[in-house]
Formats: sequence, C-alpha cells, structure tokens
Amino acid sequence: MRIPCRSHSRLRPLAALLLVSALSVAGAGCSLPGGGDDEGGGTGLERALAAVPAAAADQGVMYRDVRTVRRLVAENPALYRGLEGFGILEVAQHGYTGRSVRADWGFDVKDVRTSVAVGDSSLLTGKFDTDAVDRAMKKQGYRATRTDDGTRYKKGGDPGTYEVSGSARAAKRSDIALGLATPDESLRDDEAYEAVADCLGDVYEATYYAKRDDADVVLFAIGGRLGKDRTSSSETLCAHTASRKAAITTAAKLRKKTARGQRYAGSKVTVGKGTTPLVTMTWKNRPESGLRPADNDRTSELPGVLVWGR
Repeated sequence: MRIPCRSHSRLRPLAALLLVSALSVAGAGCSLPGGGDDEGGGTGLERALAAVPAAAADQGVMYRDVRTVRRLVAENPALYRGLEGFGILEVAQHGYTGRSVRADWGFDVKDVRTSVAVGDSSLLTGKFDTDAVDRAMKKQGYRATRTDDGTRYKKGGDPGTYEVSGSARAAKRSDIALGLATPDESLRDDEAYEAVADCLGDVYEATYYAKRDDADVVLFAIGGRLGKDRTSSSETLCAHTASRKAAITTAAKLRKKTARGQRYAGSKVTVGKGTTPLVTMTWKNRPESGLRPADNDRTSELPGVLVWGR
C-alpha cells in the first residue's frame, strides 16, 4: 500500500505545537480516546489517532494521558514541569491569569482523562458536567444548539466552535475538524502513523511532527513511557524513513547528538528492517533542560535534526 503524503518544504505545524507546549492540546457507536482502558482497542495513543481526521496528516498532533501526567507533575515537578499545561489550552492560559477554568468553561483538569491537540484545536475526553458547561458557555455569550452527539456552542465574533457531551469536549479553532464523533477516516488508518504508534508503544505523552513526502523522514514522533516504578521515565523518537539509504543517513545525524559531551550522550540509535525502516532513539528523562519529558516540543533540538538537518 502506498502511504499517502503531502509535500512540505518545512515543518509548518511546529510553531503551533510549540505554542501549545509553552502554554502547557461521543457519539453512539463511536470510540473516543477517553473511554475505558480497553475501549476501541490499542493503546491510548492509537485511540487518540482514531479521533483525528486523516486530513490532519500534514499537521502536528500532541497527545497527553492527563490522569497520568497530573500524578507525575504533582509527585515530581522538577522532572515533569514541562507537562504542566496537560495539553489543555484553557488550563494553560488560565495559569497565567489566575482565573478559574471551571468558572469560565464549566470544567477543569480533574474532569479530563486524555487530551489530543492538532494545532490550536483540541479534543478532551473524560467526564463533563454538561449543565455546568452550559451555564458557563451561556454566561460568556455562546448560543447552544443540540446535535446528535451533544451540544454545539457558537457566538458572534469568535471563530471557534465548541462541542460538548458527557464524555468529550471538542474545541475547533482552525480548519481541522476534531469532533465528538469518530471520523470515517482517521490518522489511525494511515500506515505511517500506525507504524510510528506501534514503535512508541504504550506512552503517556507523545508528539507527532507531521508528515512529508519530500524528505528522508516521512513521519516522526517522540513519546514518553514510564519505568517499572511508574515514576521514572524515558522517551523514544521513532522516525518512519523513505528508504534504507534515508534511514542510514538519518541515523548518522542522530548519532551526532549521542556523542560524548552532547546532551543525549550514550543514547542508542537503531535502524530497523525493511525497505522503509524505522529509526529509533531512546534516552532517559532527567530534570536538566532539554531532557525533561516533552522538552523537544519546546527546544525542537531533535526535530530540528530531522527537519532542517541542524
């Protein structure tokens, strides 16, 4: 099967991902990522990809297991402070203003199980008090319209659309239509996205840095796993390459970052099998800048190697 790609000379969604990180992104018969542990099958990341339309393949995608991240930030803020926004734009923004997210929006981080962000649009899953949301939205001037899946909120002068049910909240602030219903064709149906998700495994946080057909690396993502003690963590970069030659070139670039004296010294870079191999690199998270979980969303150090060769 040919992997459908879009051509990009540079990674356009990176700025949006950095913005979300710095501010730190159901209907009947649908399986959203915040359901039961086994609902929909696969890891939490795979269920999150199933909620993102295939049209978003050329965008950055950020996933957070919010319940796990909340615990980690509370237990070890020095290591996990880069995740303090939990991938929830409203929570991150209100952290700077001191305002109450629940008062303004009718929910807070305690209600959220998972977060998926595409640019500045997002899908939160968990348990939402729809009456509280309704009161908060109407207080802000939003008008409510019932839909098959929940309630849609709009108001004049705001380009955003909000959809809320008892188990999900979708905020559409761009052309990417994250909604309460699972799309007919999603990123989980994309061979490259699924291969990278399989490579990352059962992660509690991950960022996909968009898909390109004009580079050695077709698609890559960085995701974090917890250690056996459920407190320590490591991150893995998984890159889906265009050819074996491209994989070898990509691995050589990454290995420069693992040399003695470099930030990722001692990390192992591997090249997989096949004609379009996966290249992987894994390192242990530490409290130092650049080595905390999700720090690459902020620094773009390793993404910069794969996109711009720096």
